[in-house]
Amino acid sequence: MDVLVVGWDAATEKHLSRFDLPFLESLPHGGELLPEYPFDKAGYISSANAWTTLSTGASFEEHGMLGFVYGPYSDHPAWNLITKIATQQWLPPLLRRIMIGRVLGTLGSGEKGSKGEKIDSADIEFKRIWEYLYGDGLIYGLPLTYPTWETNGVMVSGIPAPKPSEASSPVVYPSEYEEFVYDDEDVGYYVEMNSPVNDSSVAEEPYCAAHQTRMEANARKYTELYEETESDHDFEFGFLMLRGLDDIMHATTDVDILEKSYELIDTLTSDVVEAIDPDATLVLSDHGMRPASDYRFDKDMRMDHDTRQGVWGATEPLNLERHLDVVPALLEYLGVEEVVPQGRGAVDLVMSESDQGAVQERLEDLGYA
Repeated sequence: MDVLVVGWDAATEKHLSRFDLPFLESLPHGGELLPEYPFDKAGYISSANAWTTLSTGASFEEHGMLGFVYGPYSDHPAWNLITKIATQQWLPPLLRRIMIGRVLGTLGSGEKGSKGEKIDSADIEFKRIWEYLYGDGLIYGLPLTYPTWETNGVMVSGIPAPKPSEASSPVVYPSEYEEFVYDDEDVGYYVEMNSPVNDSSVAEEPYCAAHQTRMEANARKYTELYEETESDHDFEFGFLMLRGLDDIMHATTDVDILEKSYELIDTLTSDVVEAIDPDATLVLSDHGMRPASDYRFDKDMRMDHDTRQGVWGATEPLNLERHLDVVPALLEYLGVEEVVPQGRGAVDLVMSESDQGAVQERLEDLGYA
């Protein structure tokens, strides 16, 4: 494998120096990784927005993925006014978040700004990074990859895909690998337990422990999937999402739990890199986290997204600063000379009504809807 990217969803710059993270500290290159304007100034971005930009090289204006429950964004006359208000640093972060996450989403997203259809992989009209390559990708847990489509390599759908038992179409491409991937009940992003964010009766420690177990299972399965499929594929590019930090930090500020979670994700990444031995490795986060506002009345979140705290670390001098830099930098490293972004062409993908219902339940459980 030429390049392996490991997503540490929500890993936060201000946390990294507090804990012992030998693998991340061993990476010779790195720094902060920020989204594009206005999200950097507004202090809010969703994983749907961030990971779409990080995997396509398309700007928000091009891809329109504002959030899992709002989008595709299709412009609105109030865009300039809303973004002007949302980027005023003297305003409380919660108000700036509402202007971007709620007001802009509702006004600019048409029917999908309501509790109707949710965004899915068919809404992303651009090639993902591995689709520029002659070789294959081994993609695991990238958001908005359900419904799956015919692509070069192997892909396991990420949030907010339904559980395999609920899905009307395979959540793994090629579909013959689905049984292999999900032969472990701990594999996948979904935890069969209410979050303390939604249910104050749920204890933080067992909920966070369940997400730690998920991260362990997914890291182990990624290595197993590589070993199972490498004889049939020429893997140039790999992506592994370890999203447990995001859910854990929404649910707790307990330093002991956070330390265990960061140390775990560092160890798991080291183990995967050692097993696969890629030529280059990139670790990155889509955003950081900060203490949630005391005035949030809709969710009992302990921490919330902070767009100024995203990070990256790599074995190579990729010189990243913004989400938009990631795809061009990786393609340059791989020797691929292509204009980014490029449309992927028409795809015949439709989520069934049953899928829509399952996705809505997952988003509600995760605190997105």
